Amino acid sequence: MVLRPPRSLGEWTRYHDIRKRCIFNKYHGKGSAHYFKYDPGYRDERDPANHPLIFLADGVVIGTIRIDVRPEGRAVFRLVAIDTPWQGQGLGTIMLEMAENYARARGAGVVCLNSVPDAYSFYARHGFNPARWDGRTRNETEIPVMKQITSEPMQLAA
Repeated sequence: MVLRPPRSLGEWTRYHDIRKRCIFNKYHGKGSAHYFKYDPGYRDERDPANHPLIFLADGVVIGTIRIDVRPEGRAVFRLVAIDTPWQGQGLGTIMLEMAENYARARGAGVVCLNSVPDAYSFYARHGFNPARWDGRTRNETEIPVMKQITSEPMQLAA
């Protein structure tokens, strides 16, 4: 298993395809209360503090995550997804652990994310707790959560 930035056009295409199908179309598709169109060219994807990553199993891109590293020692996990055929096999847990290690290596002591209700129990099982944090979702159907990944406590409430 490998978690790394996309390196080819094919990997970038797969990155955007998984995010669009598994997150945007499912939770923000046309007709939903929080519809917005997926934009693969969105400016946040090019911010040097943000790290678009793919998760590979046997050389196949099966998951995505973007880790936004903030200067105050916080990482925000964005659009975390394991593609449908690979869900339910424990691969999300492996990717999450690798993502926490990636964030920790870049100075993060806390991880924040906005969980869809379907994924909340997954994050709760992995030590995430409901929390208000700067930049959290304004979408009332999502649950902002946070997890300490180092021993030094940090205040993030806003």
